[in-house]
Amino acid sequence: MLIALVPLVFLGFNGFSKGKQMIEDKAASYLTNQAKRNAEAIKLFMIERVNDIHLISSIWDISETNFSAHIDQIVNDQHRPYVDVFIMTQSGQFVFSTGEEKIDSKVLEMAACDTLSWQGIKMPKIFSMTKNNNYIPVLMLSKPLSSGTVTKDRHFLYCLIDFRSISVLLRDNNMEATGEVYLVNEEGLFLSTSRFGAKILETKISMKKQLPEGNLPAYQAIDYRGKSVLQASQNVDPFGWIVMADQDMVEILNRIKTLEKKAFFYALITGGLVLVLAFFISTSIANMVKEKYQREKQMEFQAIQKEKLASMGLLTSGLAHELNTPLANALLYTQIALEEMEEQPFDKESISQHLLTVIDEIKHGSSVIKNLLYFSRHTQSDLQTVNCNDLLTKLMEITIPHCDAKNIHVEMTLMPDIPDVLADPSTLQSIITNLVANAIEAMPDGGVLTLSTRYIPVLKLVKIEVTDSGIGICQEDMSNIFNPFYSTKKPGEGTGLGLFISYEMARKLGGDLKVVSATQDDASKPGTNFTLELPTGG
Repeated sequence: MLIALVPLVFLGFNGFSKGKQMIEDKAASYLTNQAKRNAEAIKLFMIERVNDIHLISSIWDISETNFSAHIDQIVNDQHRPYVDVFIMTQSGQFVFSTGEEKIDSKVLEMAACDTLSWQGIKMPKIFSMTKNNNYIPVLMLSKPLSSGTVTKDRHFLYCLIDFRSISVLLRDNNMEATGEVYLVNEEGLFLSTSRFGAKILETKISMKKQLPEGNLPAYQAIDYRGKSVLQASQNVDPFGWIVMADQDMVEILNRIKTLEKKAFFYALITGGLVLVLAFFISTSIANMVKEKYQREKQMEFQAIQKEKLASMGLLTSGLAHELNTPLANALLYTQIALEEMEEQPFDKESISQHLLTVIDEIKHGSSVIKNLLYFSRHTQSDLQTVNCNDLLTKLMEITIPHCDAKNIHVEMTLMPDIPDVLADPSTLQSIITNLVANAIEAMPDGGVLTLSTRYIPVLKLVKIEVTDSGIGICQEDMSNIFNPFYSTKKPGEGTGLGLFISYEMARKLGGDLKVVSATQDDASKPGTNFTLELPTGG
C-alpha cells in the first residue's frame, strides 16, 4: 500500500514545487514590470517638462504685454507641477517671476552649480526650498534665452518643479498589503516618499548592499525598514535616478504557505483515498487467495479421502503381506526347533538360532503394528500451540552430536518471531525426527543438513524445511514416496511406513508435506528437500 503512494507523493511534490516557483516568478515579474513602467512614466514626465521650458522660451518676448498671461496659463495648469518660473540675467538681476515671494537663496546657489545637461536643458540635483513656510523638494530646469533681448546682459529661463508630484505618481502603484514603488538617486537618497514613511531627501539606503551584481530581474534584499523584500529596480537615464519596486517576502511566503496548506490537504485526502482503496484491493486479493487455497485444500482433502478408500485394498494387502511373512517364518522356525528338540541328542545351538530368528520376525511384525497403532491414535483432539523454532532447537541439540559423528554439517536458518502453529507436540516432533533421520541416512559419506523456518502471512502458514545434500530420490520413486509399505531401503531395513505416517499426520494437522528431490543424474547438486506446512495457532 505504501508503494502505491510513492508516485503520488512524487507528483504532489513536483506540483507543489512548480506552484511555489510560479508564485515567486509571478511576484518577480510583476515587480520588474512595475519598475520598468514607472521608470518610463518618470522619463515621460521629464520630457513634458523639457517641452514646457522650450515652449516658454519660444514665446518669450519682454516687449509683449501678454507674455505674463501665457506663462501664468502654463504654470497654473493643474497638470503642470510648477512652483515658480522666473527669468534672471547672467549678472543675477531678476527680470520676471511668477512667484509672489522672494526667490529662496538655495535656488540661487543651485543656479550657479554645474549641472546635468539634457536636450539643451540644464538641471542640477534635486534640492529643498522654502515656500509658504514649507520645505518643498524641487527640481530646477534652466535654459539660456535667445540673444534678442532689451538689454545686452544675457537672460536665462528657470523653472522650479515640485518633485512631490513624482511621489503622487508612484503612490498610485502600491501593490497589495506591502508592495510599494519609490525613487532614489545613485547615492541611495530618497527622491520620493514611500508607503511606510521614507522622507524625501532625508531617508537613505546603501546602494552597494541593495543592488546585486549582474542583471537580475528581481532579487531578495533588505529595505530601508530593515525587512526582507523581493525587489526589482530600473534606471531612469540619463538622470541618475533609480525606480525601486519591492514587496515583503513575508507576504509572498504567506501565499506559498497557503499553497502548502492546500497541497497538504489535497495530499492527505488523496493519500487517504489511495490507502483505503489499496487496503480494500489487497484485502480482496488476500481473501481470494485464501479462499482459493482453502478450496484447493478441501478438494485435495476430498481427493485424499477417495484415495484412502481406493487404497484400503492396497493397505490391507500390504499389511497382510507384512504380517504374514514374519508370522509364517516364525511358525516355520518354531516347528523346526520342535522337531530338532525331539531328536536325541538335539543341537542346542541350532535350536537357539531358530528361536532368535523367530524373535526377530515377531519384532518386525510388532513394529508394523506399533506404527499403525501410533497412526490411528493421534487425532486433532490433542492440538495445542507449538513454537517450531523452539522445537527444532531442542531436537537438534540431541541430533547434532550424531551428525558430527557422521561428518554431517548442520545449518539452521530460523525466522525470528515466527508465530506458533496448531499441532500435537509429540506428533510434530515425530514427523520432524523422521524427516531428519531420513536425511541423515541419505548422506552415508557426510554432507550438509539444512533446517529452516519461515512464515507466509497471506496464507497464515509456517513452513519447516529439511534439506539434505544426499544421493536424492529418482523420479520413479517420487510418485510412490508417501505410499504405505513402500521403501527404497534394503529388505528388512525399513517398514515403508515412516513417510506415509508423517504425510498422513501432517494432513490431519491441517497442513501438508511436500518433497522436491534431484539425483546426480538430474542435477549438478543432488539432494532432497521436504517442506512441512502447518497452520498458525492465531
